[in-house]
Amino acid sequence: MDGAKMRTWTTPGEFFWFELPLYRINYIIHIYLTTIGGILAGLQFLPAIRRKYVRLHRLNGYTVLITLIVGNVSGGIISRRAFGGEINSQASYYLLAIMTIIPLIIGFFNVKRNTRLHRKWMLRGVVYFSVVITGRLAALAARKIVSEIGSYYSLWRCDEILFVLQDLATLTQSFPQCPVSGASLLVPSLYVPVHASTSEGKLGTASAARVTQGMVLWVATLIHVIGVEIYIRKTESANYQRYGFALEPRDFDPEKEDLPYLRY
Repeated sequence: MDGAKMRTWTTPGEFFWFELPLYRINYIIHIYLTTIGGILAGLQFLPAIRRKYVRLHRLNGYTVLITLIVGNVSGGIISRRAFGGEINSQASYYLLAIMTIIPLIIGFFNVKRNTRLHRKWMLRGVVYFSVVITGRLAALAARKIVSEIGSYYSLWRCDEILFVLQDLATLTQSFPQCPVSGASLLVPSLYVPVHASTSEGKLGTASAARVTQGMVLWVATLIHVIGVEIYIRKTESANYQRYGFALEPRDFDPEKEDLPYLRY
């Protein structure tokens, strides 16, 4: 993965930490595996594959399980520094990783034991996994809102700010709290408040992202948890009858379908 492109995909300042081997490796693993797993997870819910290509459905399911579990574990590691490592964001990311992994494992163990529970838990796992998508969309509005309010700040280390600004003179002018000696910072790890505003360049935009990230993830999580439970209850008829390895709706007629698993 190209380092320059990776920087453009993240909030300014993230790669102050993500360039370290531990975070860089896990960031790459997280991005690749969760992207692959997310795309393949969508195929699991296509009736054509589930009914006529049972082996493909099973193999693809194993792939989704492995990629999402490993990808979420890697995501948990980089959560320590993602969006400034705010404790609110960390907690939401750790919870989402647990909420995704546990339902997928429960669903896996119910593949042959209880297909109805398999369907429900896999739905939960995939819906919880997609919380970050809703969070990203909500963040676009949230950042604008906190910028309009104008009274929000996030804490940054002086060396993180310098990493974004790339100019020591600008740093000392905007943040005189950061002491310098010659061409270097005296206390790189000193924290200072940075105004959250999307109209104040990369640093202000990144600060707005840090301020809102935890909040949007919690809101998105609540929406997804409620939404998937409503959906499961509204589609209870999909759990009505089972043919071979697949669940079918109440009005399904196996006599009109040429399904390979019915011959097993």
